[in-house]
Amino acid sequence: MKFRQLSLLSLVLALVLISGCTTGSGGSQSNPPPPSANALNGQYAFVLSGFDANANPMGIAGSITADGLGHIAGGSVDVNDNQVISSSSGALAGTYTLDTNFRGIITLTNAVAGVTHPLAFAFTLKADGTAGNVIGADANNFVISGTMQKQDAAAFSLGQLAGEFVIQLSSRALNQSTLLGRFTLGQSGASTNVVFDLSVSGFGATGPIMGGPVTATFAAAGPNGSGRGTLTLTDNSSVTENFVYYVVAAGTFIAIEIDPPGAVQTVFAGVANKQNFPFSPSTVNTAASVFALTGVDAAVADDISTIGLLTVTGSSTASLLWDTDDAGLISSQITSAGQTVMFDQSTGRGTITVASGYTNGLFDAAVFYLTSSGKGLLLDATAGSNNRALVGRLLPQTGSGSLGPASFSGNMITHAAGFSFSDYGVLDGFLSNSVNNNVLTGSAVVDVRSLAGGSHLDQTGSIPSQAVAIDTNTGRGTLTFNASTFTNTNVFYIIGPRQFVLVDETPPPNNFIPLEFADPR
Repeated sequence: MKFRQLSLLSLVLALVLISGCTTGSGGSQSNPPPPSANALNGQYAFVLSGFDANANPMGIAGSITADGLGHIAGGSVDVNDNQVISSSSGALAGTYTLDTNFRGIITLTNAVAGVTHPLAFAFTLKADGTAGNVIGADANNFVISGTMQKQDAAAFSLGQLAGEFVIQLSSRALNQSTLLGRFTLGQSGASTNVVFDLSVSGFGATGPIMGGPVTATFAAAGPNGSGRGTLTLTDNSSVTENFVYYVVAAGTFIAIEIDPPGAVQTVFAGVANKQNFPFSPSTVNTAASVFALTGVDAAVADDISTIGLLTVTGSSTASLLWDTDDAGLISSQITSAGQTVMFDQSTGRGTITVASGYTNGLFDAAVFYLTSSGKGLLLDATAGSNNRALVGRLLPQTGSGSLGPASFSGNMITHAAGFSFSDYGVLDGFLSNSVNNNVLTGSAVVDVRSLAGGSHLDQTGSIPSQAVAIDTNTGRGTLTFNASTFTNTNVFYIIGPRQFVLVDETPPPNNFIPLEFADPR
């Protein structure tokens, strides 16, 4: 998966969900209903991470106020470009576009000190305007991607935010670092019941660390009118890190690190979500949860992506099915049954051990934190240099036993991103798929940016016929397309209707897609 060796056109073709989509300019070839005048209207929090034009790690977080008529009428933004910290000095202003595919460009007119050019973002929204995917689209050539979510201003206080949270923060660099944990936030900003796990690719994992050595403290002033506030965390290495956060709703906030160079050498960015307590020993059980993990294989300084299915029974035993693309080294349809699970119902933290997991493209050990039964976040906890800091979502699968072509058809929004600077490109877009007689056709409109090939915005194309095979019980499926000189094969796992994750299992040198998500539009 070497994006930097591809031509720009090849990159666009490779990053579209279905390899083989033809590109061009103009409007979408699907015909979705037009958005309402107010589809992008209100306050939106956004967080993006990736690399700057020089392949340095960076993150951006902020809030914009859209007036529903094409104008940005407020908000703020914070930028951490390789520990050079910049923040907007006044209310944001700018414009945005919105087309019939619920896609557009946000262009800010404010100058942000330390950032050479005004910021701009390409985005694709859900039809109800509540959330979407976003990538960098300005002359700074930041190769960054993330999400935007509509904010609830009624939640802009510590009193409303207080509760039990799971938080994931990742720093993208040669050695990927991820901090995963939980805390109980009080109305004063102080936190109790803090537990953190830390994984660093190529080095290993520490945790759980709980109590005195690890802390989470929110500034007593709480969030302002943009939902912005500050917090400090002391992690498993006894290092204190400073963050800006933006409240999305009472149950969610996003955050980026704002530490200058010094003792701290990370550029963390991520999200926190409330846990749905109380838990019991059976909360850990799941008939089927899909996981989608990304990390960095430090041995080759390149991406690794793993998708699969987790089943937990008897509160203690796991069965797993997975597929991995480790920088083009494919592990396909691997199964492992009878693996040990341990779960702490008081924190929602649990562990899984997988015999020979690392050898087969997964992990030997992992830690997870649940927000509800079958749903949460999963982190590689393999010891030593075999740790690849794999991290990602765990989502309950719906419709097991009937996961057929209908689950893979319809209108969707999609996003993809590499995780290492050896293999970094980002994508957001809109898909319209149809599966008939096990053949997929459709259309796509995407925005793409890479460290190697620059930007290609609003690319449209039709999806040529591709063979689809889906296991109705597991939701695992394959897409096969015969290109001119090779056969492209993608593997996906269905989460629910019009929602799936996908990795490319085409042998090198034609292996392109690290990991792609699709969600209902």
